[in-house]
Amino acid sequence: MSVLIYAENSKGKLKKSSFEAASYAYAVATMLNTDAYAISIGEVSNDELEKLAKYGIKKILTVNTAQMKSFVNQAYASVIAEATKSLSSDVVVLSATFSGKALAPRLAVKMQAAYIDGAISFTYERRRFHGS
Repeated sequence: MSVLIYAENSKGKLKKSSFEAASYAYAVATMLNTDAYAISIGEVSNDELEKLAKYGIKKILTVNTAQMKSFVNQAYASVIAEATKSLSSDVVVLSATFSGKALAPRLAVKMQAAYIDGAISFTYERRRFHGS
């Protein structure tokens, strides 16, 4: 199990919302006793991507191909879904941006997972149920 964020960028720079998502994902990963990872799609320098490590991101996947130069909802959702499989991510954190709001429902369907919109906090309680 791990937590994955989609690190959005514009003109080669990570958006501020990516750092907010990274910070939140790290907090969730800490509660779940796992690691937080990121995926960046598009051209972003390694120096820029390494900034995510300051926010608790342990590993960053990058996808930078000619087909991914501009935002295409279906293609980006497919790439992120594949990343969740390769990293065994059960939780995906997306920013409440245009891209994040467009990707979230499509990604939830691809992952056959629940979709929570507009979350600002997360609590986790492990419960044990005993049969009678």
